[in-house]
Amino acid sequence: MSVKNKFAAEIGGTFTDIILFQEENGKTQLKTLKVASTPSRPEEAVIEGADKLLKDWSNMSEMLHGSTVATNAVLERKGVPTALLVTEGFSDTLEILRGDKTNIYDLFYQRPEPVVPRNLVYAVHERMNADGQVLIPLEEAELRTIAGQLREQGVKSIGICFLHSYANAQHEMLAKKILEEEIPDGIVTASYEILPQFREYERTSTVAITAYIAPVMVRYIESLYRQLQERDFKGEIFITQSNGGVIPMDALRKEVARTLLSGPAAGVTGAVFMSKQVGIEDIITLDIGGTSADVCLINKGNPLVSTTNKIDGNAIAVPMLDIVTVGAGGGSIAWIDSGGMLQVGPQSAGADPGPACYCRGGTKPTLSDALAYRGLLRPDHFAGGNYKLDPELSKKVIGEIAQKMNVTSDEMAEAICRVMEANTMQAVRLASTERGYDARNYTMVAFGGAGALMAATIADELGMKRVLVPRYAGLLSSFGLLVADIIRDYVQTKVSLCVETSAEDLASQFGKMREKAEEDMCNYGFRKESLKFQYAVDARYQGQAFELQMDFDHIPTDSEEITQVFHETHHKRYGFNSPQNLVEIVNYRLKCTVPQNNDLLSGMKYEPIPGQSGSSVQKVLMGGQWRDCHFYTWNGLPVDSVLSGPAVIEDETSTCVVPLGWIAKLQHNGSIILEKEEN
Repeated sequence: MSVKNKFAAEIGGTFTDIILFQEENGKTQLKTLKVASTPSRPEEAVIEGADKLLKDWSNMSEMLHGSTVATNAVLERKGVPTALLVTEGFSDTLEILRGDKTNIYDLFYQRPEPVVPRNLVYAVHERMNADGQVLIPLEEAELRTIAGQLREQGVKSIGICFLHSYANAQHEMLAKKILEEEIPDGIVTASYEILPQFREYERTSTVAITAYIAPVMVRYIESLYRQLQERDFKGEIFITQSNGGVIPMDALRKEVARTLLSGPAAGVTGAVFMSKQVGIEDIITLDIGGTSADVCLINKGNPLVSTTNKIDGNAIAVPMLDIVTVGAGGGSIAWIDSGGMLQVGPQSAGADPGPACYCRGGTKPTLSDALAYRGLLRPDHFAGGNYKLDPELSKKVIGEIAQKMNVTSDEMAEAICRVMEANTMQAVRLASTERGYDARNYTMVAFGGAGALMAATIADELGMKRVLVPRYAGLLSSFGLLVADIIRDYVQTKVSLCVETSAEDLASQFGKMREKAEEDMCNYGFRKESLKFQYAVDARYQGQAFELQMDFDHIPTDSEEITQVFHETHHKRYGFNSPQNLVEIVNYRLKCTVPQNNDLLSGMKYEPIPGQSGSSVQKVLMGGQWRDCHFYTWNGLPVDSVLSGPAVIEDETSTCVVPLGWIAKLQHNGSIILEKEEN
């Protein structure tokens, strides 16, 4: 008997989403659950959901996990006291930053506080040049003296970022060895291991953030692992990354910075999987949860990736899916600004106390309250009827803010939704139009607890004609964990002009990176023959300050191929190129993947639950009037159903609104496509 079970949990700001995948002799079953998040101890919500869904953990092969623990540790400054070792003369790197301002018109602008305070930055008398030659040797005695000072201060996490260590890591390797000997219970993070890449500030900031949150994440995951072992769990824990893939728990100490923004990335992975099932590849994802709305553009099934990212104003240079986030979610609070204008978010009621209608003590009007007021969220059907909802409390708080603005409660409820839609549309434009992509050529894929409630209206305003609401939309980030590949990214700075770079140079550089990837993956327990590789080169015109990334499915045959692709990429991105200028290679990138076998999940067919195909009619507030609206149970819809708006399709984890003038079509995999009716 072959049994393979997977448990996926993704912690959001308001809810923790859980999916249990069970397979026995080719038969598959998915069980889903939403539980309230527990921000102070996030693992409690995971364990609560685990105990509700599963009694026997002995046959569980994998636990896949995404969370906001790393992100919150940075945003809330709840990491550990961290020291940073830098080359003498570069102690102020984190303070100087890049000199840019988030808002150039803000007269009171203050630079973000580094995660490592200046008094814990230690200057080390050593120096490499950009070619990797030793200018000033590293003295072992100096390192041991610094280690003694760190012990006295109780510092247990240390980052190391020496100048030009990407060209020669000898000094960082020695420093790491000495510090681990002197502080055996500490965690030492060196830049050569996580980001052997030029640009001193970005590399230093990435190392500092990694060191700052590593103990928090390691402690959290080890606590979760112990509790699962107490339940007889013998499998592996995999952690989702910001690039959409997952890594094994054993890799966490080195890769912790890659888990920032991991929840939204898992949702994108799930959206790509579900879209391909219905033959759609060019999509814009819209993930609206309890606290935020996350948008990502995907071309031909490949999400855009960024290596120039920030969290709370601090640079983080590891590859992340290029996700635009705004503070617009179900818990976003409606408020009146000093000019008397209605605002929604970015403040959120979160999981505790949550929106007023959640009956947990919330007293401020939120988007969820507006939706409950309008009749789109029904008390007996919200979260499958397992979560208490009281629209009367929504009426109270909506009425209070309506009175302040001298409008009716009906007008206020719809105004809150319109403001939230406008905020979200701006995120979609940032991810598409402002990067040279026409949103009208894409299908919007809506998920998260509130995504399908708002998507058709938002798409309509943007001129988009089609919306896909995937099956398991309310839990798609957890579903994305089930189908995510194991991915490890590598980068190496090596600057050279294309005309001076031979095919042998390219093969040699990528060959070294492949050897490193194979060694790492084998250490994690994966077979060498299971690995797949993708290659990329960062290049620029000689004299340019920033570079463009070019992706290849093979090692470039020669530098001429890189030159030609770069001219094309530059023209596509900026509308012009300069073929007469020399092209300079800056970074080499390697993406190592262990593809997952998702045949069973791909082959799952939608089967309606007998006895749930009926509908009911209730009044909802749409377009300034209370209209009759048909309510349907998603899991009871007959195969190939076609529904006309206004309609609401309810699921245990999400609610899909079909506005007037739109049609909903059920797909073979249980997903729903919404299309604008032709005039």
